[in-house]
Amino acid sequence: MPVFKIPDWLIYALLLAVILYNSRSRSQHEDTPSPPPILGPALPNITPSDPGVVVEIDKPSSGVGTAFAIDNKGTWLTARHVVDACDQVGLRIHGSKYTKVTVKNISGTTDTALLASNWKRPPLARDFLTRRNIGEQGFFLGFPQGRPGEAAGTLLGRRRMMIRGRYTTSEAILAWAETGRSKGLKGSLGGLSGGPVFDSDGEVIGLVAAESPRRGRIYTVAPLSLAKLLAPLKTEIEGEAMAMNNYGRRADAYRRSRRIAQVVCLVK
Repeated sequence: MPVFKIPDWLIYALLLAVILYNSRSRSQHEDTPSPPPILGPALPNITPSDPGVVVEIDKPSSGVGTAFAIDNKGTWLTARHVVDACDQVGLRIHGSKYTKVTVKNISGTTDTALLASNWKRPPLARDFLTRRNIGEQGFFLGFPQGRPGEAAGTLLGRRRMMIRGRYTTSEAILAWAETGRSKGLKGSLGGLSGGPVFDSDGEVIGLVAAESPRRGRIYTVAPLSLAKLLAPLKTEIEGEAMAMNNYGRRADAYRRSRRIAQVVCLVK
C-alpha cells in the first residue's frame, strides 16, 4: 500500500491557519459587548412591608471611605457613617497628598453627607428619576479595603435599612446581589462606602451604604433620596456605557481623573 508523505510546508501552513483563526475568534469575542441582562418588573414603590436590614455602626474611629464629585464647585458626596464622627476629613489627591474638606451637611434621614472643598473636579453624570428594574446591573466604584477597586451586582429589590449604634435611622435602600469584583479583591468591601453606583448607561443612581459579605449583598441609598438631596445641583453631563467587560477600565479612568476620590477620616 503506497505511503504519502505530507510536505513540511503544508503542515506549517495548516498550523499557521489554525493559529490565525483562533486568534481572530478570540479577538472578536473580546470585542463583543456583553449581552444585556434579562430584566424583571419595575421596582415597586416603597411600602411598610419592605424587608428590613439591620446595620450596626461602631463607635467613632479613624478610617477610609469613598466620595465623588457632584458639581464643579468643590462639592462632594459620601456616606454619613464615613464622616459623621471625624475630627478631621480629607480627600486623597495623590500618594500621600491630601486636601482638607469641611463636612457641609450630614443627613438626619439617609446615609449621606455633603463635603465642601477647594478641590474642584468635574461632576459625574447621574439619573435619579428613571424607574429601575429588578435584575438590572449596577457597578460600584471606589476604594474597597483602602485600595482602588470595584464590584458589580444585579438589583434584587427594595429594602429598609435600620442603622443602630452611634446613631439611629431608618431609610429605603436598594439591595444588590454581587456578581463580580476586582481581580484579587476578597472579603469585605469596607472602604467602598460612599462610592457611586452606576447603571449600564454610566450614570450614577445611588451611593454605597452597607454590605453583607456572608450573603454577597451590597446595599445602596435609594435614587429618590439622592434626587431630593441634590435637586439644587444641576448637571447635564452624559455618562459612558458600562458593562461587565469594561467597568474596571471605567473605574480606573474616574479614579485617575480624581472624580472619585478616597476619603480619610481622623478621630483623635
